[in-house]
Amino acid sequence: MRESLKASWNHRHRLGQTREDAERGVFNPHHSNLPLTLHGPLDLDALDRAWHAMQRRHPVLLSAFDTDAGLWHVGAAEPQDVLRLPSGADAEADLAAVRGAVEEPFDLEHGPVARLVVLPRSAQETYFALVTEHLVSDGWSLNVLIRDLAALYGQEIGAPVPPLPPIQISFQEFVRRQNAEVASEGGRSALARLAARLDGIGAIPAMPVKGFSRATGIRYERNGEFVRRLPRQLCRDLAAAGRPLHLTGLNLMHAALHQALFRLSDRPAVATTLSTANRELPGLTHTAGWFASKTVLASEPGRYPAAPEYLRHFRERVLVTLDDSHLPWPALIDLMDPQAVGRQATVPYVTFNARPIAMRRSVGEIEIPGVRTSPLKVSVGWHDASIATFWDEDEDGVTVAVMHKTDWYAAADVLALWDTVETQLHQWAEELRP
Repeated sequence: MRESLKASWNHRHRLGQTREDAERGVFNPHHSNLPLTLHGPLDLDALDRAWHAMQRRHPVLLSAFDTDAGLWHVGAAEPQDVLRLPSGADAEADLAAVRGAVEEPFDLEHGPVARLVVLPRSAQETYFALVTEHLVSDGWSLNVLIRDLAALYGQEIGAPVPPLPPIQISFQEFVRRQNAEVASEGGRSALARLAARLDGIGAIPAMPVKGFSRATGIRYERNGEFVRRLPRQLCRDLAAAGRPLHLTGLNLMHAALHQALFRLSDRPAVATTLSTANRELPGLTHTAGWFASKTVLASEPGRYPAAPEYLRHFRERVLVTLDDSHLPWPALIDLMDPQAVGRQATVPYVTFNARPIAMRRSVGEIEIPGVRTSPLKVSVGWHDASIATFWDEDEDGVTVAVMHKTDWYAAADVLALWDTVETQLHQWAEELRP
C-alpha cells in the first residue's frame, strides 16, 4: 500500500546533496551494500521469490521521493526481480560487473531503491550483493535485511527456518515521531540548548589540521584512503587502561584522535562528528531504515594536560553528547547554518565512525540455508567529511580505514595525523597500565 509522508531531516539533507552533485555532473553512490561470495548450490528461482517477499515485508525498499516537495512515498514501486549478471572472462571481470551493478544509481523519483544482484560463477560459487539506497537503510539495517532474506529463502526451499517476527515500529512511524519532536516546543528548546553548547564550534565543526590547503571549489569525489590495523594486545591494553575511567578502548581511540587534532590544529577546542545508531527503541529490532545519524563531540585537550584528567573530561563530553544524539544532525545544521542544509560541507570536518564488537556479535554469522558465505570486497561511494575515520572492532583488534579529500590534504598530512593518533594510543597503553 502506498503511503506518503514528510521526508525526514536526513532525507532532506541527503537529497539536497544528491541534487547539488548532479548539477556538477557527479554521482555519489550513497548506497548501503552487503557483498558476499556464496559457496554451494543456490536456487535462483527460490531466491527471486524470497526477494519479492522481502520487498513486500519492507515496503521502504519500494520508496520514491519528491525532492522539490520534500515528500517520501513508501510502497510507490512494484517489487523487482533479482538482477542476474552473466559471468565474464575471469574473477576480476566478474567483480567489476558486480561493482558496476552496486554503483548504478536508483531512480529516486519513481523507485524502487533496492536491488539484489547475483552473478553465478559456477554451480558452487555465486557473487551476491544486497544493495539499498542509504535513504531507506543503514549499515545495521543490512543485517536485518539479510537475516529476513535468508529466512524467506529457507521457506522457499523447504529448509527448517523459524517464522519471521513482526515489525513493531516501522521506519515511517519513526520518521513521523522524529519530525514531530523536532517541530515541538520541547524539540526546539533541545536544539537551542545544543546549539548554545556548540557556539563557536558549529553544527559542522571546522577542523583544519596541518597541511590543510584551504582550496575552494574542491572536488568532493577526489578521495585518498589507507587502512591501518591496531593489534589485539594494544587493544586489550587500552581496554584495561580505560576500565577504571569507565571508558572503552574505542572511547580511548576517539580521545586520541581529539588529542592529535589538537596538536596539529593549534585550536584550544577540537570537535569531531560521532556516528550513532539511534536504535534504542526495542521495537526497531526488526525494522529496516535510515536511523543512523551524527552528533558533534567537542573537547578541550589544552585545559587538561594530564591524561587521567583529560580522559575524565572526554568521558563527560561523550555522555553529554549522547544525551542529544536523538536530535537529527541536519535539524541542528538548519538552526546554526541553514544555508548548509542539503549542501556538501564547505568546511573541513573530521568524523569518528565506530563498529564496536558488540554490534558484530549481535548480528552473528550470516546464515543462508544451503550455502556458506564469505566477504566479497566491493566498496563504493565517498564521505563528505574532509577526513573520515572508520574503526571496525573484532576479536583480534581494530581495523581503521581513513578517507580524505585530496584537494584539501596530501596523503602525507593525513598519515601524520594517524601517526600522532597511534603514538598517543601506545603512550596511554603504557602510562595508564593498571
